[in-house]
Amino acid sequence: MKTCAIRLVAVFCLLWLVHNEAYAQRWSIGTNAVDYLNLGTFNAEGSVSVARHSSVYAGVRYNPWTFHYRDRQIQNRKRCLYTGLRYWPWHVYSGWWAGLQCQYQEYNRGGIFSPRTEEGDAWGVGFSIGYTLMLGKSFNMEFGAGVWAGTARYTAYSCPSCGEILDQGRKSFFWPDNVRVSFVYIL
Repeated sequence: MKTCAIRLVAVFCLLWLVHNEAYAQRWSIGTNAVDYLNLGTFNAEGSVSVARHSSVYAGVRYNPWTFHYRDRQIQNRKRCLYTGLRYWPWHVYSGWWAGLQCQYQEYNRGGIFSPRTEEGDAWGVGFSIGYTLMLGKSFNMEFGAGVWAGTARYTAYSCPSCGEILDQGRKSFFWPDNVRVSFVYIL
């Protein structure tokens, strides 16, 4: 699945290389403040406009942290890669937008609401909508939310540190993802 994610990124990069005409600003780089509230998840997203109403983007999320509180272990560790396409009805990097994305994630989470812990690999597609507020010539703030659906190969444990396997296999999922309040720099 990692090779699938790499191929998707390569396809979007190839699309960028062969585009004919882009309007206004061409590049952006940003970070999502909401991800940092998710137990300190580092994140970055880069985007390039490929036409007046569309842009392609790719991003990463990374959380290596395990927290210990009294006798509990809490974690929401992940390594995530995603890439996608956004449609902007007004023009790129301003106003409303809708996006489609492909995503791969390696995760290990547990101890947050119950001692049960789950780790595995997940991949799927997502849809998101949002609004970009122009703060200045080179700075924007994005607000948005989305959903992610796909399949996961997982192993579930009774607690974060005991290693007792409760369940394992494959499952389908559909859940909210990519809640964002992002700070974006336009190049």
